[in-house]
Amino acid sequence: MREKEPHTTLILVRHGEPDYPEDRIYAREDDPGLTDNGFTQADALANWFKGEAIDALYVSPTRRTVETAAPVAEILGLDPVVEGRLQERHFGVWEGMYFDAIRDRYPEGFRSWKADPIGFSPDGGETIVDMEKRVGAALEDIRGRHPGRTAVLVTHVGTIRTALCEALKTPLAEYRRFNIPTGSLVRIDYGRHQANLMYLGVTPGGRTGWTGGDA
Repeated sequence: MREKEPHTTLILVRHGEPDYPEDRIYAREDDPGLTDNGFTQADALANWFKGEAIDALYVSPTRRTVETAAPVAEILGLDPVVEGRLQERHFGVWEGMYFDAIRDRYPEGFRSWKADPIGFSPDGGETIVDMEKRVGAALEDIRGRHPGRTAVLVTHVGTIRTALCEALKTPLAEYRRFNIPTGSLVRIDYGRHQANLMYLGVTPGGRTGWTGGDA
């Protein structure tokens, strides 16, 4: 009889709807929280996890992720572990700028970004390639702490997309093909030899109209 391969499960949660413009690159110093709808999404996520056997809860150190994780932590009876490597991509001097303003103020950089979206970085920022390495190292460490168990990670769209590319061996240039709504969940089971995507884009409590940027 074939023995089932043991696996470690990571459930990646995108934070609830943020109180931030959809056409503006997130800035760390702004640190926006959730909208009323975002808090509703956070409560729906908490209900999703009610009664589940979860070993640990990790959270990116931003207000919107911390606010999303709070009701989940209460339901699970877990203290969230802050993990800085789960943060969204750092855009350097472009942080806090609207896309139209970037195109007008940094035309050469804007063109370079569109020509090489994974290899280009604004001054002081990081590339998508850099981000994948950062996120991959964090996820490897988390899996090592909870072998054969399940951990929940409350994080961001870019973080989840790069994690999916690494897990599924998808070319990083295709990272934006993964649609990750706010307040949604992605489950990846990591075995000895491969990772399996169990679900993607599951949104407890209904759909959301917020689709905005890398936030």
